[in-house]
Amino acid sequence: MLAEEFQKVYDIFKMNFYASLCRNTKDLNMQEAFSLDIIHMLKEPTILEYASYMGISQPNATYKINQMIEKGYLTKVPSKEDKRASHLKVTQKFIDCYRENDLYISKTLNHIEKIFDPEEVALLEKMLIKIDDEMKKGEHTND
Repeated sequence: MLAEEFQKVYDIFKMNFYASLCRNTKDLNMQEAFSLDIIHMLKEPTILEYASYMGISQPNATYKINQMIEKGYLTKVPSKEDKRASHLKVTQKFIDCYRENDLYISKTLNHIEKIFDPEEVALLEKMLIKIDDEMKKGEHTND
């Protein structure tokens, strides 16, 4: 039962995200949109970190990155630690595409705060923090 209910909520968030991304990024294909989302969540990874996370070769990653740079959704920022490396940073153009999804999440959370008691909201927040911590411990595993 828990798995089914969680999946329903997760699917609603995914569907909203993909729909808003498709509405707001007409010049990106879904693979690029997905890649930009991953880069955004990885918080300015290097090209190698991105390639490793995606399970693709560095030359393939570089090719994809250059396409997204050309479209204005991504930039390379020289690394302060290693002059040979660059960090990938999504541009404001991509962030603007995210705003619709952020607004949806904000509205959802405001509604949650209205329909649940403050204690229930605090418990949900505590549970989400714990879930986040536990998921980070098992990051990159396929268990």
